[in-house]
Amino acid sequence: MTALRHVPAEVVAARALAKASKGSSLKGYLEKSYERLGIPDSLRPVIVALVSNVARRWMLLAKALGYPYERPRASFKFWLSLVVAYQALFRKQKPSKLSWAFKEFPKRDYVDLLRSSPEDFLRDLIPEERDRVYLSVPKWAWEDIKKITDPKEYVLSLDERKHFWVRIRKEGAEAELRRLGYEVEESPLPDVVKLRGPMRWLVRSKLAPSKVVIMELASATIAHLTKGRVLDLTSAPGGKALHARDLGRLVIANDLDPKRFAFGGLERVRSDARLPPFRKAFDALVLDPDCTGLGRLHSPETRIWVSMTSKHKMAEYQRQLIRSALDLLRKGSRIIYSTCTVTWEENEGHAGLFEGLEPVEVPYALPGRLPGWRRYLPNVHGTIGFTFVAYEL
Repeated sequence: MTALRHVPAEVVAARALAKASKGSSLKGYLEKSYERLGIPDSLRPVIVALVSNVARRWMLLAKALGYPYERPRASFKFWLSLVVAYQALFRKQKPSKLSWAFKEFPKRDYVDLLRSSPEDFLRDLIPEERDRVYLSVPKWAWEDIKKITDPKEYVLSLDERKHFWVRIRKEGAEAELRRLGYEVEESPLPDVVKLRGPMRWLVRSKLAPSKVVIMELASATIAHLTKGRVLDLTSAPGGKALHARDLGRLVIANDLDPKRFAFGGLERVRSDARLPPFRKAFDALVLDPDCTGLGRLHSPETRIWVSMTSKHKMAEYQRQLIRSALDLLRKGSRIIYSTCTVTWEENEGHAGLFEGLEPVEVPYALPGRLPGWRRYLPNVHGTIGFTFVAYEL
């Protein structure tokens, strides 16, 4: 790869991965690095691809180097070793292209990796473990996905997806998308379409976000379940709140960190949703809390973080939010709860908290494991893994 102001792309990628393993934003770090190092636009997708591919194979790469592979190390040296190993094992990069790396990474090990295939480091595992380690999913997450669908199909459907979803905000936007070169397909929702083609066409156009918004089919379902006055309790970045407003609802978008909002034009309140400063004045409450993110395993950050995440700690945090939200319900109002994960503990496991409420019949997605609960699966619907329910008082 091309050196950038004497900083190899592999080093930029390794620094970003190390930052992510400490909880920092990959996107934020990379954007700062692009500016600081003067990285041209043409090379940025190359670095993003390298970061993504190493994150999606980190367990296999760690195993190939003889490292423990169930939990990543939060160190630059660890991630640089994995990035260099990836260049040998998957890209078959000539050693002459990485001579700078051999001060830390033994050249003999690099040559051995060049002569090897990924399968060479999986043969000592049973078949299912080979898939799990190759795809770099922690055992607890693999087993949770396995309870509802084939985990290999689930993860590959996220990793290999060739389309994305957008929400239409202005009439005529579909025709403009076709003129950009996209194949446009309808979805179960009236204002969401599936696009086949590079996302960069849309990013470079002037369509987003004034005429269309990049939004998962699963996430776009939530606003269609709202009515009247809406309070989005954990709103940032604000996509669901903006959608509800576009549907004619009166919306307040609440979040503890206003810097996370990506959309303007929303009436915002800053507060901790566990201690909400609101009265029983809303027809619909939307609660989409932080979760383990198993529905977004295609994200490099999620692929790294999930090994260090506890579904039980997440579930306890979610219970606090649900209890506070329920105090804001009034007769005839509803709460819509959703997560981008598929674990029982973070979804149907909360059903007891909604005792006394009636589940709302929803025509979208697949039935969940309890009445009223619904689920999107990437290997079925082509969107993120997502669980949701609506209850009414």
